[in-house]
Amino acid sequence: MKLSDIILEDDFYGKFKSEALELTNEMKDTYNRDDIEVSITQHSNGEKGIGEVKIRDNESIRPSEYQNMKNFLETKGFEITGGANFYEEEEDRRIYPNIKFQFDI
Repeated sequence: MKLSDIILEDDFYGKFKSEALELTNEMKDTYNRDDIEVSITQHSNGEKGIGEVKIRDNESIRPSEYQNMKNFLETKGFEITGGANFYEEEEDRRIYPNIKFQFDI
C-alpha cells in the first residue's frame, strides 16, 4: 500500500464526515452561532473516534457558553479530553477556542 492510499483512504478520514457535519449544524442551531466547525477522525488504533469543536471567534467565548457546549457534547456520549477557551494570534497562525473529545467506535 502506498502512502497516498493511506492518506486518502476514505475509511480513515472520511468515515465520520457526515456525523461531523450533522454535529456542526446541530451546534450552530443550538447556540445560534455560524462560527462553529466540528471535525471527527478515527484514532490510528481503530478503537476510538477523536474530534474537535472549533469556535472561529477572535476572542474567548463566555465561560458559561463554553461549559454549556462541553455539557452538550457529554450528553451526546462524547468524553471531553481537552480544549481551551481562548483566542491567540501569532505570526503565521491563529488559535481559536476549542473543545476536544473522543468516543468508542
